[in-house]
Amino acid sequence: MKKYGNDYRQRGKKFEYTGKWYGSSLSVKELKRHALNNTGLMAAALVIYFASLMLNNEGSRIFWILLPYMVVVFPVSYGIMGGASLFLFCRQQEGKADHSQVVIPEEHIGHMTCAQYEKGVRRPVRCSIAITVLGLFTSVANLIFLLKDFENLIFTRELLFEAAAVLILVLGSVSTAQNWQIKAKFTNFE
Repeated sequence: MKKYGNDYRQRGKKFEYTGKWYGSSLSVKELKRHALNNTGLMAAALVIYFASLMLNNEGSRIFWILLPYMVVVFPVSYGIMGGASLFLFCRQQEGKADHSQVVIPEEHIGHMTCAQYEKGVRRPVRCSIAITVLGLFTSVANLIFLLKDFENLIFTRELLFEAAAVLILVLGSVSTAQNWQIKAKFTNFE
């Protein structure tokens, strides 16, 4: 990531990280479990998302319902990538990943670099908040559409679409709560 290029200094053939460090009070096993849990929640939201798009209901043809629902795919995808990033950090800490060319000072072994923290902790927080907001907007907009044009709809399809939007809202809310708890357990080291 170009944004963090100034955080590295070259020493011979190796590089030394000189930027901010982030440490957690959680063990690597707990972080790994959280990464898998978060990735699972996001993957479930993605499956529900694609399944609900196959319904072909009337509400999914309305612009102000469909637009926020279509945008949900981006934070869900980035949330999955954030969970995978945290999982890879945990594997690196367990010694199961390749060793990079970056030299880590002794006092910061087990800590995350700024880039790792941004991708593995902050990205899932932002993505889960976006999923919650977009899911809330979609479910309320579809509910208004259901109540406004109740007689002319195939009600089962509309209810399934509403249930999918509410499920995505719930998964986003659960993920937001869990990600905030994890983020609160990190400390910044300059």
